[in-house]
Amino acid sequence: MDLRASAESGHNNELTMTEERKITSTPVMEFYRDKCVLITGGTGFIGRLLIEKLLRINVRQIILLSRPKKGKTTQQRCDDLFSSIVFMNLKKDCPTFIERVKLVDADLQHPSLGLSDESIEYIVNNAQIVLHAASDVRFDQALKKAIEVNVRGTRDLLRIAEKIVNLELFVYISTAYSNCPQGLIKEQFYTPPSEPEKMIQLVEAMDERFEEHMNKTVNDFIHPWPNTYVYTKALTEDVVRQYGELLPIAVVRPSIVIATNEEPIGGWTDNIYGLNGVIAGVALGIIRIMHVDDNNKADIIPADIVVNTVLAAGWQTYVERKGDRPLPEAKSNGELKGVAKPRTKIYNCVTGNDNPISYQKIYKYSIEVGKHCPPKKSLWIVCHNTTTNKYLYEFYKVIYHLLPALLIDTYLRVIRRTPRVMDLYRKVHKFATVIEYFANGRWTFENDNLKSLREKLSPDDQIMFQCNIQKIEWADYFWTYIHGLRKHIANEPLENLDEAIKRHKQMRIVHYFILAAYYSIWALLIFYLCKAVGMLVF
Repeated sequence: MDLRASAESGHNNELTMTEERKITSTPVMEFYRDKCVLITGGTGFIGRLLIEKLLRINVRQIILLSRPKKGKTTQQRCDDLFSSIVFMNLKKDCPTFIERVKLVDADLQHPSLGLSDESIEYIVNNAQIVLHAASDVRFDQALKKAIEVNVRGTRDLLRIAEKIVNLELFVYISTAYSNCPQGLIKEQFYTPPSEPEKMIQLVEAMDERFEEHMNKTVNDFIHPWPNTYVYTKALTEDVVRQYGELLPIAVVRPSIVIATNEEPIGGWTDNIYGLNGVIAGVALGIIRIMHVDDNNKADIIPADIVVNTVLAAGWQTYVERKGDRPLPEAKSNGELKGVAKPRTKIYNCVTGNDNPISYQKIYKYSIEVGKHCPPKKSLWIVCHNTTTNKYLYEFYKVIYHLLPALLIDTYLRVIRRTPRVMDLYRKVHKFATVIEYFANGRWTFENDNLKSLREKLSPDDQIMFQCNIQKIEWADYFWTYIHGLRKHIANEPLENLDEAIKRHKQMRIVHYFILAAYYSIWALLIFYLCKAVGMLVF
């Protein structure tokens, strides 16, 4: 299959999306049409896909909460957001779509989200739907900040949502691994690792000395949760559970989110977290050894499937709870009290039950496709290996990563250039340590609520809000995925493909020459060693 022909065909599909454009009205579309939707995390991976989809189905207004970051103002970040290729189709169909976005300065790390009184008043009087996609997703984030952003930020947003005059829906996007110490993860709330409100009070009272001590002992403190991200997500779910007695809330728990399948652009991603980072590292010839069980199921989910699930689950929540009234007895002395049977539905947005795929298959598909579209800027050819043995992994890490890095950096020093490969591998190994827990763990996720939701969607909604993972052919998906990583992460145009293929052929010749030299040296060493101890007699 010719990649350029495939890409051209895919590009035409991006611009048309004809099947969807024939559909102008469905129950889910009508629910969101002309609504005012508040979105957090709108500049993130899932957030910007939510914004694009909502604008495409004609919401009246989006209230986008955002903050200055990395030297850019809130407005500059918003301009960057809408210059993304994600909004390419929308710009063609509706050039003035940005007029429907109201930008509001906010920061989840601050109390009350750092919102001004005027902004809170506007939200309370105008918002009808809240989609909470923001969180600090760094696995190694300090516990204090992770709690401030993920737990307190969500609590304060829910406090504002309580006051919204015409609130119809609140959707919280969590993670399927929020309760990862469990082997079987059902679509239900679990007992939190600590009481969320007490943890908020703890971090608010922290001084620098206490925080420094906590950072040193955090792994013991949060055990058996492997990192502060999933730990704070578990805490946050309990906050959501309590408010769910009063508010129409849905929780969507995606597993490992990867590039889009179809919409608005197939194979699009903007980050190298999780599996995206692993596949990009393998394709660039950087990652050559990983500590992972190849036979493990990789519960991966394309980002557009997650977005469709969020919007469909939101509609279903409204349908089921639109007649609800707040329960005054759920409050006591100003404190929320949870009850035994929560009213909030949880949707595990996962693939393991319906369309499982192993890490072995992922690497196989990725390497096969990568032969047709190698990145020109790669460090080396793809030569990926895995092991389940921790000690072998540490040995191979030295052989495959650190020694080549040392040689390359030495060469760079000789030619008076900045050595950088060893630093790169320090980051790679830190990243590998972080994801090791999830690559080698085994979980069973129930998803009966999601299956039931799919059955309740009309035929047209099943097209517009496709959330049936069984329809994905993984071989086809990975063709689009790897091409997307090359284009959107490696930033390599299709025009340099011939050069990239030629370069990889040259590197492959050098690779095998080095291997031959390497094994010849070892053979000579063994030969002379055996001869020296008298094992060989001529």
